[in-house]
Amino acid sequence: MAESIQVVAFEGGELRPLGSEIVPGEAVLALPLSRLVVKMVRVPEEADAVETASGILAAVSPFPDEPLTVSCETVRESEKGRVVLAAALPEGAADDIADALDAAKINVTRVDILSLGELRGLWSQLSDGRTGVRRLVLLKGADCLSLFVLDDDQPSAVRAITSEGDLRREVMLSLLEAEDFGGAKPLSEIVVSGDVDASSLEPFAPVRRIEAGEDRIALALKGVEERSGEPSSLDALPESWREVLDETRFKAKLKKFLAIAGGIWAFVMLILFGVPVVFGLLTDRQKSLCREHSRQYKSVLAMKEKVDLVRKYSDHARGALETMKMVSDLLPLPDGADSSCIELNSWNFRREDGERSGGVKFSGEADSTALVYQFKDALVDCGLFAQVDLQGPSAGKGGRQRFDIDCRFEGEEQE
Repeated sequence: MAESIQVVAFEGGELRPLGSEIVPGEAVLALPLSRLVVKMVRVPEEADAVETASGILAAVSPFPDEPLTVSCETVRESEKGRVVLAAALPEGAADDIADALDAAKINVTRVDILSLGELRGLWSQLSDGRTGVRRLVLLKGADCLSLFVLDDDQPSAVRAITSEGDLRREVMLSLLEAEDFGGAKPLSEIVVSGDVDASSLEPFAPVRRIEAGEDRIALALKGVEERSGEPSSLDALPESWREVLDETRFKAKLKKFLAIAGGIWAFVMLILFGVPVVFGLLTDRQKSLCREHSRQYKSVLAMKEKVDLVRKYSDHARGALETMKMVSDLLPLPDGADSSCIELNSWNFRREDGERSGGVKFSGEADSTALVYQFKDALVDCGLFAQVDLQGPSAGKGGRQRFDIDCRFEGEEQE
């Protein structure tokens, strides 16, 4: 079976589970044969089994004014019609059962016959390989003695005997009922399970005893559990009990739905009210991190400015004397008394100041423009200056060429 089914039996005035304990919830209920109205019914072809059986069961019911919820289980089918086992549970005789179920908090999903489960468990011991024979089976229970007249695998009579005082008479009536239902056949044997005094039945047929084992209830409930997985098995659940079951299931679904809806509502409320709070906390944290980062950035920037200042004043390669020496070394030197030369007549050195790069600006005179451009190229190639701007040359006194040169150091990249 796809799902585990809880099966309980009501026998001897108490509920008995298949397992170790009864779990509140839904369960299949197995009842003694004496608690139900049971009858073998022949249903003509194309007739409704429940409708046909309802009138027959109502006629033998101990509560004639009470409507019965009839269920039918087909045991044989032919071209002429069907043979069904019809059963119903009169609610008037089930008050003690309902009280026990309420105390155990059990909702019944299906009602079956306990002796049918036991009969299934003992089936391998019933058959001896012969066919076309009639057997009478007696199953001893706490509430009644269940009697089945079997023609091979088809019941022809089903009866609950509540008193063994007149067992012979009850067996005689059952055999007459079976003969009327399934025709005249000799009784091959009587099969007995449980503590039953069958000595008075030996004139009818040989008596053979079989054993249900140590736990007869467990055997019967296992059979009922197997029957619960078969859609064709009868279900004698009264209509009022079915309405209670549907109502209970509806309430359980409604409760589950409300729990889910409440969870969704709480989640939505958490989003509506919690997100702004969390966002505010995250914003405050981010602002705090930004302030801390800004403080650290300013601290690092101040330290960098101090390092740059120390580096600037400790960089002798860009000092005034070193720069003057570099420029002087780059001046074209005369080869003799009559050679051309360059004279510098002004000098303005400046260090780096903030974003403004430092450098040197000087003026001079040269005997020719070629010397000026040669000097300018030498300043560019020396690598000390990032930018060399030449203004001039222009003619001055005595035919000499005047020029101005502005040289700038390469400024460092600001982070």
